[in-house]
Amino acid sequence: PDFILIPGDFFNDDFTAIQDPKRVSDLFKQLKATYGVYGTLGNHDGGKTFSQMVQLLEESNITLLNDEYVVIDDKLALVGRVDPSPIGGFNGLKRQDVSHLLKEIDSSMPTIVLDHTPSNLEQYSNDVDLILSGHTHRGQIFPGSLITNLVFEVDYGHFQKNADSPQIIVTSGVGTWGMPMRVGTNNEIVEIYIK
Repeated sequence: PDFILIPGDFFNDDFTAIQDPKRVSDLFKQLKATYGVYGTLGNHDGGKTFSQMVQLLEESNITLLNDEYVVIDDKLALVGRVDPSPIGGFNGLKRQDVSHLLKEIDSSMPTIVLDHTPSNLEQYSNDVDLILSGHTHRGQIFPGSLITNLVFEVDYGHFQKNADSPQIIVTSGVGTWGMPMRVGTNNEIVEIYIK
């Protein structure tokens, strides 16, 4: 692929729960893409072991974008957002107003935003072309999907409110939270073709 984008929740609140961090790092290092592997932190990537989590990701060649952006091959801007409500905090790292990031980006350049939680979508102007999110796990265990559908404007899938608004894709993700099971939902990796 040209790039791999991971919109958060690499961990489940506690780095010390990982029995073999080196193996996890080695697995992450197998992710290869022409322009790199990028991620942003999800609400379960914070807490007392936050620094250890970030260190493992960075040592695994995953570029974390924390209210930062990169321009890829002078063709595309990629913005990563800090999650608004991390469990246990991000060692003082706080979510900034997205407008300061977007005003620095050439508005004619296609822009993708990684924002773990698909909420407050109105904050994104028509200068953003695509938002990639996760967080909801699509409810994970039925009837959870009915609840996430009520809580989030977009809890799963592809959506565009109108022709002037950004498109959004919310994935159910590859993992679980709490009980390691799913009922009525699937794990997934989303493959996107951009023309």
